[in-house]
Amino acid sequence: MLIQRFNEGDIRAFEVLVTKYQRRVASLINMNVRNSSVAEELTQEVFLRTYRALVNFRFESAFSTWLYMIARNISTSYHRDGHMHADNAVSMDVLAETGHPIDTSRAENYAPSPEDSLCGQQLLFAIEQSIDRLSPQMRNSITMREMEQCSYAQIADALDIPLNTVRSLIFRARATIAHDIRPLLDSAISSG
Repeated sequence: MLIQRFNEGDIRAFEVLVTKYQRRVASLINMNVRNSSVAEELTQEVFLRTYRALVNFRFESAFSTWLYMIARNISTSYHRDGHMHADNAVSMDVLAETGHPIDTSRAENYAPSPEDSLCGQQLLFAIEQSIDRLSPQMRNSITMREMEQCSYAQIADALDIPLNTVRSLIFRARATIAHDIRPLLDSAISSG
């Protein structure tokens, strides 16, 4: 509906699409480039390209799938063109900006101890580091599934890979992350 309105000349319909998807696209790109300012620029590029190409959208897939494919292509181009540097370390600010879903319903009366806070930060950092070491295809799959709540079919469409490959990638990503953070969890359990 919004796409049709945009194609009929309603620019505000595109603004609604941007508002609806901007955070998700930025989060997906940030997981790939590990730099919030670069992710912001690339996100703008995604929506600029989307704006230009929306008249060609054929409704053969979900709009979000098509949009994520554009984001994936722009991230891939960024990597391929040599803009990734080994010194792009993950900071705690980046962790806060990644859009991880956090349940705050029980947080009102809870004040974590400094040890709990440090343990939680270390765990988030370990998870981010583990995700960062995954292959790009595995990283994109797990990010789209866990952060963007995409279905396996949407991920398969966006990444242009078979559905069973998506299932395998996500299974392996979860196993790798669990293996990587196990020592930290074991340490926290034994000291707590």
